[in-house]
Amino acid sequence: MSRLVALAIAFVLLSGCAYGRKADYAHSYPTLSAAPIQAVEVQVTDARPYVLSGNKKGTFVGLVRGSYYIPYDVNTRSGLPLAEDLQAALVGGFERKGVSTHLAEADARKASKSETLLLAVFVHEWKSEAAFGEILTYSLRAELIDQSGQRLATAQASGSDRVYDYTQAGQAALASLLAQPTLMQVFGGDAVTDTAQDEPVQIAPVRKAAAELYIPGFGRDGVY
Repeated sequence: MSRLVALAIAFVLLSGCAYGRKADYAHSYPTLSAAPIQAVEVQVTDARPYVLSGNKKGTFVGLVRGSYYIPYDVNTRSGLPLAEDLQAALVGGFERKGVSTHLAEADARKASKSETLLLAVFVHEWKSEAAFGEILTYSLRAELIDQSGQRLATAQASGSDRVYDYTQAGQAALASLLAQPTLMQVFGGDAVTDTAQDEPVQIAPVRKAAAELYIPGFGRDGVY
């Protein structure tokens, strides 16, 4: 009987927490193992398919399930699109490492001046899901481009991890992208060029860690 009571209480609490949930990713400043020797201009593009299709707004960052596993949207705490929050977080991470950093124009295709790198980040997936447990599933791609428009490096990072704090989870996701060897090589000043300049981008699917949600299989739908 006590287990039924505990489960009922959990459902009530879960329902009460489902409404109006917000996530702060604007302060997810990633930790860099080494500072780039060049100035960096940061651009973030939201390429999530459900945002591009108009099914979800750019402020959408996840789902939280109340009683009966009904999903409710989670949005950015800032009220700004996720792309702007992640851009602010990346800029903050570089600045904390002493790197001269600026916001790039949304339509920029190359760095605005010499001795500067354009870091173009594409968000192919970024969605938290919460029930009795919580996960963040993400898929990110980055390009480093110089003033001539030459792509020097590309990198991808993806994962589906347990969440205890939104801001820290976002910080870890961004840090994993910036720590990719191809980016670190260019950040360190090595003269390299991406050999796949004109090849189509291949984004590997991310397997959601649904078991971490602790909900039945029927509740593990991929709502968007």
